[in-house]
Amino acid sequence: MGDIFFCIDKHLQRDVVFKLLKDGEEERRLLDEQRALIRLRSKHVVQLFDVVTVNDGRNKTALVLEFINGDDLKVGGSIPGDAYLRILWQIACGLADIHAANVIHRDIKPGNIRVDGSGVVKILDFGLARRAGDDAQTLNIIGTVGYMAPELWDGATISFDASIDVYAFGVTALALLGAKPPKEILERPPKPVAANALAYLAGDVPSALSTMLEQCLSYVATQRPSMRAIEETLRQHLLKDKHRALVVMGGVTHELHATKRTMKLTYGVIGVVQIGYNGFRFSVLAFDGVVSINNQPVSVGHVLPDCCVITFGAGAARAFVTFDVSNPEVMS
Repeated sequence: MGDIFFCIDKHLQRDVVFKLLKDGEEERRLLDEQRALIRLRSKHVVQLFDVVTVNDGRNKTALVLEFINGDDLKVGGSIPGDAYLRILWQIACGLADIHAANVIHRDIKPGNIRVDGSGVVKILDFGLARRAGDDAQTLNIIGTVGYMAPELWDGATISFDASIDVYAFGVTALALLGAKPPKEILERPPKPVAANALAYLAGDVPSALSTMLEQCLSYVATQRPSMRAIEETLRQHLLKDKHRALVVMGGVTHELHATKRTMKLTYGVIGVVQIGYNGFRFSVLAFDGVVSINNQPVSVGHVLPDCCVITFGAGAARAFVTFDVSNPEVMS
C-alpha cells in the first residue's frame, strides 16, 4: 500500500525505512499503521522512529521505520525441529505484545515477517492494523486469502477481534513447513476444519503443538487460544528437559533434572514425599504422613512452584526443605 525508500538518518547515522503512501491510496491506512506502531515496544515488532510530512506537489504523511537487514520468511522455508519452533515462538511473542497494546495486525503471513541478521524475528507491515474494540470493523473483505479467518467473510459490516491474528498464525505455521493446509481453509469463505485435520504433522511437531495449531484454525473465534497461551506452550517445549531443581534438606543439596527425574525425601517417621520431573514441570508423585508445600497440604499431582518450602510435620516438631528451580530462557 505504500512506496518504500531505504534511507540514512544523517543525525543518528543509521539505516531507516521511509514509507510513503502511493498516490490515490487512502492516507488513513498509513495513519492506521502509525497509530498501531506508536503504541508498541517489542523486540519482535518493527519499531516506528518518527512520523514526518513530505511535499511532492502536495503534503503527504510518511513513516520513518526501523530498517531490518534480513530476509522475509518463506512458504516452505522451515523444517521440523527446534529452529522452527523458535521461529513460531518469536512470532507468538510479537503477536502477544501487539495484542497487549490493544492492536490487531490483520495481515499475518510469512511475507510480513522478517528474520534479521541475528536471528531475531520481526513482524512488519501494519497497513491493515486496527485498534481492538470499536475500531475493529470493516466494510470490505480485505486481507490475504488463505490467511483470513472465516468471520472476515461475513458480509456487510464485519466485526472482528485479535483471534483473527491467531487464525492467521495457525495458517502461517503450516505454510512455513510447506505443509498442505486443510482444504477447508482454502474455501471462500473458509469452512470448519475437520477434527484431527493436522494428524499428518505427527512426528514433525509435538502432539500438543499440532493440537494447539488445530485450535488456532477453529471456525469459532472464541475457541481459539490467546497468543499469550500459544507463546507459553511453545516456550515450554523449547525448554523441555532444561530445568534444574535444587533441594536443600538438612544442609545437604540434591538436584533434580533431565538425567535424574525422581527424588524421594524422608523426614524420619513424620513424612515422605516423592517428586518427579517430566521435562516441563516438577510435581508430587506420592507422599505419606504430614507434608505441606508453602503451608498448603500436599496432594498427588501438585505442581511445585519455582521457589517454595516443603514442610514435614506440624507445630513445633517441623522440618523445612527449600526447593528452587532454575529459570532457563528461550533466547532469540
